[in-house]
Amino acid sequence: MPRQYMSLKLLAISLCCQLLVAQDAIFCNRMFHASTVVNNTLYVDGGELRRIAATNSSSYGTVAATLPTTVASIDLARPWNNANNSIWRHIAKPYATLATSPPSLNSGAIFSNGSSLWLYGGSINRLPNASLEVPPNGIWRYDLGSSDWSRAAPSGEPVQRLVQGSNIDASLSKAYYLGGTKDPYSDPAFLSTGVYAGYAVEGLLTFDKSNQNFQNVSTVGMNNAGTMIFGFLTSISSIGSQGVLVAFGGITSDAGASWGGLNENTDSNFRPLQNISVYDIETQRWHQQRASGDIPSGRYDGCAVAATASDGSSHSIYVFGGWGSPVTQRTDGNVYVLSIPSFTWIRVTLDTDPRNGHKCHLMGTHHMLVVGGCLPSGFNGRPDGGVEDCDTGPKFSQGLGIFSLNSHTWTTDYDPGAGANPYQVHASISKVIGGTETGGATKRTPDVGFSSDDLRQLMSSNQQNPNASVTNTTVSEPPNAQKKPKSSRPLSKGAIAGAVVGVTVSALILGIVLYLICHHRKSQRKESTPTDRSISTPLQPVLFNEIEAAPAGHELRSGTLEDNRAKMWQRQEVSDAAGIYEMATRSRSHELPAHPGSQTAKILPPDTLHPGLADGKKGPGQNTSQQRRTAKK
Repeated sequence: MPRQYMSLKLLAISLCCQLLVAQDAIFCNRMFHASTVVNNTLYVDGGELRRIAATNSSSYGTVAATLPTTVASIDLARPWNNANNSIWRHIAKPYATLATSPPSLNSGAIFSNGSSLWLYGGSINRLPNASLEVPPNGIWRYDLGSSDWSRAAPSGEPVQRLVQGSNIDASLSKAYYLGGTKDPYSDPAFLSTGVYAGYAVEGLLTFDKSNQNFQNVSTVGMNNAGTMIFGFLTSISSIGSQGVLVAFGGITSDAGASWGGLNENTDSNFRPLQNISVYDIETQRWHQQRASGDIPSGRYDGCAVAATASDGSSHSIYVFGGWGSPVTQRTDGNVYVLSIPSFTWIRVTLDTDPRNGHKCHLMGTHHMLVVGGCLPSGFNGRPDGGVEDCDTGPKFSQGLGIFSLNSHTWTTDYDPGAGANPYQVHASISKVIGGTETGGATKRTPDVGFSSDDLRQLMSSNQQNPNASVTNTTVSEPPNAQKKPKSSRPLSKGAIAGAVVGVTVSALILGIVLYLICHHRKSQRKESTPTDRSISTPLQPVLFNEIEAAPAGHELRSGTLEDNRAKMWQRQEVSDAAGIYEMATRSRSHELPAHPGSQTAKILPPDTLHPGLADGKKGPGQNTSQQRRTAKK
């Protein structure tokens, strides 16, 4: 009996300790992550989680960042609310050594075919207390059935980590990574050269999930430079025999030229959103087309999803957020639609909630799921650490936003039953392109005409691809695919914790202990030990998963901020003049090894992390492309 009583006492203390942590860890925002949706499950990997101290804490107002070391997920086949923190599940990333463990990277790409996850790319996090070790190049695979991690052995093109590109899980069989940059903080060999300026790269990487093969396709013809950084990328599977990719926005730079970040004093490197690039997957050919209408201002690091009218007469690409040049208009919170094949821009909402650094996915048939991101602060797309920049309102609670493509309204709840209803063309779109909610678009050619007859023929060849829905990174399962196990319901402890956060700790301890003792006297409760670490079963009882990021997450390395800033200045990464960090639509970063003395790091203003860069001065790491090439010899 004493042993059983001690177990009850320890459980009560554990519950109270988790509640204390939860009370002192309020979600602020999520940045630099990667995400995908496959088979009605959202997977989120890497990035940073920012948290603020609770209002009842003496440190209220302090924002600290944690580097999660799990893959988080949400079962989208169940009804959910974006404020319910018990919706999260976690896949652990066991750590052994830097070279033998799956990394946790900033803005890396994640792909899935429904039975496996693949992690690609990344550059190390550069917060003051973060490690400067870069993991070896490689692709990591997680088997959702066996719950095992392994280093993949891809064939084809040699694997290189790229950052600041755009990626898309276009189908169960194919994924794509477009453009980006080569960065020393993503490649240990590059970092060892002592050159700290990255450079823009050409190419469209195609990843065949069936045989883990990488193919690099030329981007000559995509635009004048053949490069795209922080751009928008989506896919429409029903155009052409194998579908098309649609790319726009972002930034261009000469391939191979030293990339020192954004030039905040000019718009010359911002790609106008009237210039649209279309990639025919079958012919591997790029087409350029000029759009018209209510064209959004130049921007990067936003997101897009696509939906097709029931009769296939039009395709609506929904665009939300992104960060623009301060010379003109930095950004806005509006939702825009690029209607294809007329290539007409239409503003469909007038909002006041700008956002960048987020990802978007088509959820069901007619909802845009926004994951992560932040409120841009001043001249920076990255928040400066103040509570005023956190997601404290209901619209993006826990960094999750839900936008209905049918009603053009934001909501906080999702019902998968209603979410399976057909997509309907909204009146704000049909009044411009003609037709009704089911299709019948009458405007089907651009105002300036098609740029080529080949593009005109491609746009008129609508054939439904059975392997994927019209999507960005949402992947649909074909009818004969093997179903993966459904996630179990959240543990009741998470719900209990959410309900009793406001109760005082002393009363909570007393109540839990008395309840457990009384309940134990009535019946012996058997302890269940999970044996499957797959996504279908929580790894352990987790309270406030989204706040805590990971049950066994590795926080930032210990050390004084002065020491680490000195190290960072010696290994200065090149940021833009205002201190913008790798806010890539697909940047990368690196996993931090566990450290017994780890601690969270306070978010500092960019000018304190990068002396001299905030006012436009170059740091010692901003080398030219000639210096980079010389150093690599």
